[in-house]
Amino acid sequence: MEKAGTVFPAFDGLLGGRRMFQLKRAISTGFLAIVLVQAVAANGATYFVATNGSDANTCTQARTQLTPLLTIPTGVKCLAGGDTLIIKAGTYSNQEITNPPAGTEGSYTIISGELSGARPVIAPNGRSLQRGFYCSNGNSCRYIEMRYIEVTGAYNSIKLFGDDSIGYPHHLRFINNIFHDTVHTNALTSTSDTGFQGGDHLFQNNTFYRTGVGNSGYGPGHNTIYNPGNRTILEGNMFHNLANGVGIWHSKKYIQNVVVRSNMFYDIGRPSIDAWQQGNGSFSAIHVSVPGGGHQIYNNVIYRSGEDSTFAGIRINPLWDRENTTTIHVYNNTIYDIKNSSAYAVRVTTTLGGPHVIKNNIAYLAGRGISGGTQSNNLTTDPSFADPAGSNFRLLRGSDAIDKGAIVATVTNDFAGVRRPQEAGYDI
Repeated sequence: MEKAGTVFPAFDGLLGGRRMFQLKRAISTGFLAIVLVQAVAANGATYFVATNGSDANTCTQARTQLTPLLTIPTGVKCLAGGDTLIIKAGTYSNQEITNPPAGTEGSYTIISGELSGARPVIAPNGRSLQRGFYCSNGNSCRYIEMRYIEVTGAYNSIKLFGDDSIGYPHHLRFINNIFHDTVHTNALTSTSDTGFQGGDHLFQNNTFYRTGVGNSGYGPGHNTIYNPGNRTILEGNMFHNLANGVGIWHSKKYIQNVVVRSNMFYDIGRPSIDAWQQGNGSFSAIHVSVPGGGHQIYNNVIYRSGEDSTFAGIRINPLWDRENTTTIHVYNNTIYDIKNSSAYAVRVTTTLGGPHVIKNNIAYLAGRGISGGTQSNNLTTDPSFADPAGSNFRLLRGSDAIDKGAIVATVTNDFAGVRRPQEAGYDI
């Protein structure tokens, strides 16, 4: 589990002196640097589910907390587009959220834990292919939000299915959830092979760990996020104890314009401490393995990972049509303590397409460092972290990373949400 009070980098931040900003995160609150998307004000009805409820209650009765429903599927059946389902604290075994009704851009359908109480736990039967959140209805799965829920033991925590006949899911939001101990991939979405249909999702301030623990020894290694969807944003999430984190990948598909920013990755590709990972291969925190391009990968922290020589903290490796993959931007990431000396912090395996720009990254004690791409303003020598053994990556006064970065218009804030620059120049 993640450590409460862990301190992470906040380049350009200030607290009682130059660059002394401390960022602390606890699992219940999420990254302080990321402002949670506010739930869209409900225009519809609100319904309640509780472990002491009854499915004999009507939907009308379930609009008060005094007479809630018992099970999540029954609660979902009460919903119309734009309604809200509140799941009260407790464990909901052998249940899943299936095909909630579509909301609209101005009125999402919301399924949430009760924010003033303990987080509810959905415990599907993953061995029977139950998911935590499952849409099987293509384009009808849109403008839906899931917030403040824990899912454990599912086959997939999230599966969004679509195809050319029923369309593709779009505009789903997953905010401040915990997803762990899946049988297979953690979050799997569907997009069109070409044409970039499906996506525009948001994954924000979630925690993911032990993806694929129920199917150990899986050769390719399970992706925690398998195909985020086109134009999807992943920000402020915590990934740990995994074979792979974010996989911008799906066989035969083109994916474009994914934003991966301000996420934390640690203990990725560590079969010595996670025996269930043994037999996996090609570990990475973030990898781009399909054509398309236009992705932005910035302000992420990757550390204490990569025991296998195949590991790359960030890997850019489109497996086909590389020459038509547009520029991928890798900016202002911090990669530290890669365990295998033959592994990489950042590895671009192609000279075709792009150019793929690798700029303003710190890669220290990170195997072979940075390889490939169009590189500038990266730091591979000691950046003078305050206490890296204690996961405190603040830059000390005099650090070679201070004011040495190139100006990157896309990266307007640092990892802690502080505006860039704070002084004479941009930090790395």
